[in-house]
Amino acid sequence: MTVTMAARYAVLLAAGLGTRLGGPKPLVRLHGRPLAWYPLSVLHLVGASEVCIVTRSELEGELRQLAESVYGSGAVHVVINSEPWRENGYSLLLASRLCPCPVGEPVYVSMSDHVYSPLVPARLAVPRWAVYSIAGDREPAYVDADEATKILAVGGVGYAVGKGLRFWSHIDMGVHAVRLDAIREASELVMAWSQGVLGLNMLTDTLARLGGLYVSEASSLPWTEVDTPRDLEEAEKGRRRRVVEHVLSWIRS
Repeated sequence: MTVTMAARYAVLLAAGLGTRLGGPKPLVRLHGRPLAWYPLSVLHLVGASEVCIVTRSELEGELRQLAESVYGSGAVHVVINSEPWRENGYSLLLASRLCPCPVGEPVYVSMSDHVYSPLVPARLAVPRWAVYSIAGDREPAYVDADEATKILAVGGVGYAVGKGLRFWSHIDMGVHAVRLDAIREASELVMAWSQGVLGLNMLTDTLARLGGLYVSEASSLPWTEVDTPRDLEEAEKGRRRRVVEHVLSWIRS
């Protein structure tokens, strides 16, 4: 039997170079709050007492202040990714090297542009045989599945990850659980053939092929991703607003 987990530590990946929203994505306002505030607050609500943010140097001050408003000043660590072109898997590798994470324990890992119910990370589990777990949704209602990261899984075992999968079973919901000390070998393997680039999908697909990826079933729970101006407009005024209101109802209660 696979038992869900409650991690004490969280990692937020916020070093991306995306500009489609007109500014640094983690700091773009959604219902008056920076986008990164949502995953930071939700992971704190479900039990994370410390957080490590991997970001660019120019965002360090604002993101640290934001995280300290949720976790407190002594519980926030920041790691600078000075080479964001290497992508978000490299940010995770930096976290495994530089964040003071509990050794051997799974930690939460979240994208900074996803808004999800606390019920989603509460579904995450990392079986003993797995290194990495992704919360997956079979029928996402509030994202564009064509643009999302897809996963092929059977019985919780992940076999492939990527945006271009022809056959898939789940969509990646943007919140994961990871044994950070166990990803380094696979990370180095990917970087050896990718000219130093380490996309998170590249890493998780490699872990799937090595037999270390688990997909935690979280279908039908509220979540969305804010990646484009249209996504932001829908989250402010359209269908995706339901997800934001759901999340705020938990955080404010």
